[in-house]
Amino acid sequence: MPNIKQAFFRFLGLFDGIREINTRYKVPRIKMTPMVRFWLVFLRIYLVLTIAILIYKFIVVSLSP
Repeated sequence: MPNIKQAFFRFLGLFDGIREINTRYKVPRIKMTPMVRFWLVFLRIYLVLTIAILIYKFIVVSLSP
C-alpha cells in the first residue's frame, strides 16, 4: 500500500511542474497587435468547432446501424 501512495504523490508532483510553467508564461512578454489577438481568438474558436464536429461525427457514425 505505501508503494501505491508514493506512486500517487509522484504522479501528482508532475502537475506541480506544469503549474509552474503555466504561472511563468501566464502574462505574455511580447506586445500583440489587435489583429494578432483577433486571429488567436479566431483560431481558438476554429479549433473548438473542429473538435466538436469530430465528436459529433464519431457519435453519429458509431450509433448508425
